[in-house]
Amino acid sequence: MIPYPRSENPAAAPLDIRVIGLGNAGIHLADRLVMAGTPGVDVLVMNTDAQSLASSVAPRKISLGQKVTRGLGTGGDPEVGYEAALESRDEIREAVEGPGLLFLCAGLGGGTGSGIAPVVAETAREAGATVFTLVTSPFEFEGRRRSAQAAEALTALTRHSQALIHFENDRMAELAAPRSGIEETFAASDHTLIACILSLIEILRGGSPMPVGLADLLAVVGGGSARALFGRGEAIGDNRAHEALERALKSPLLDRGRLLGETHAVIAHLSGPPSLSFSEVAAIMRELTKHTADDAGLFLGVTTSPDPSAPVSVTILGNYSADAETPVVPAAPPTVRAEPKKRQPLPSPEPADETAPVAVAESKPLFPEAPAPEEKPARAARQVPPTPHEPKPAAPPAPQPKVKQETLQFESVARGRFEKSEPTIVEGEDLDVPTFLRMRGKTK
Repeated sequence: MIPYPRSENPAAAPLDIRVIGLGNAGIHLADRLVMAGTPGVDVLVMNTDAQSLASSVAPRKISLGQKVTRGLGTGGDPEVGYEAALESRDEIREAVEGPGLLFLCAGLGGGTGSGIAPVVAETAREAGATVFTLVTSPFEFEGRRRSAQAAEALTALTRHSQALIHFENDRMAELAAPRSGIEETFAASDHTLIACILSLIEILRGGSPMPVGLADLLAVVGGGSARALFGRGEAIGDNRAHEALERALKSPLLDRGRLLGETHAVIAHLSGPPSLSFSEVAAIMRELTKHTADDAGLFLGVTTSPDPSAPVSVTILGNYSADAETPVVPAAPPTVRAEPKKRQPLPSPEPADETAPVAVAESKPLFPEAPAPEEKPARAARQVPPTPHEPKPAAPPAPQPKVKQETLQFESVARGRFEKSEPTIVEGEDLDVPTFLRMRGKTK
């Protein structure tokens, strides 16, 4: 038996990680990370708003630009935030020294996040730290000015960060139901951002049997400012591998898995209890490769936990290629009004020779008179046949002979029991005679 000497090199030191929350959005995310109780992660916050710093639960707080802002914030102006960062450059340099890996969390579009984040990232790079920047862009309804400020800060952060993970708020809003309350919507967004940070820490800290190195992670999310692709799913039970992958692919940030076919590289990190089998890992990867492009780089990491009750989790992380469409809306270009073209003067006519004979053209009226319509003979009464559109008149009825009404002769009759009574005479008329008989005599 040939003895082999053992390596006397000490074990690698644990990765020192620090998370810095910048501005109101970054402080809100850092507070949730503190309340999550992540071990081995140092958290501090920076802001120009003294009231926001006072309400934070982070163990370390740094107030920036006391002379510039007097603790009242930047008023949404990135220039004021930049001046506040320059004033507190020494405090920033002291905060970023020490850790090998630094996470910067900020919401772009406002004054503090957009103005301070590039300065902090640049200072951290000068201190020798590896900078991971995780930012969110404003909602579309927040206006073009905030979108333009976010785009400018995003460009500066790309130059000073080794890796930039960019989440759009418009896509993050899809994590909750359409009619969910605003608190529920922001809670779902914060949960996704925290899950992304914890997944990155878990991937970087690695472990057996298949770790993912820092260089692999930078190959996927480094060197660009495109949109981040992130999804995470957990499951337990007999079908845990399939359910965990299905829940990860359902993330709106992956567009139900469709966006994986448009990225140049993908990290798939699997973790689970010691019972996680090789067949489960192979089944997850076979299903995942159906959604990725054939030429996409695929980095696999597998970590097992000593806890036998731990769920199987699948984390998918990617980024758009460099030629992908940027999500932020640039500022509207200034309107340039074109000067009206000067009209060239018409050439003056040459003077006519008075001695030359002038040909006089026959003048024609501008509007010639229309020819008079031909007179048509009038229709003879009842002799012109009707047109096809006119109904044929009916023949007049034959005259009926007049019937002469004869006068009926009434015979005088006895007056009955009034025979011997005197007649009733009023104004010379006998009222005992019927009215129609008395009136008949008058109408003749």
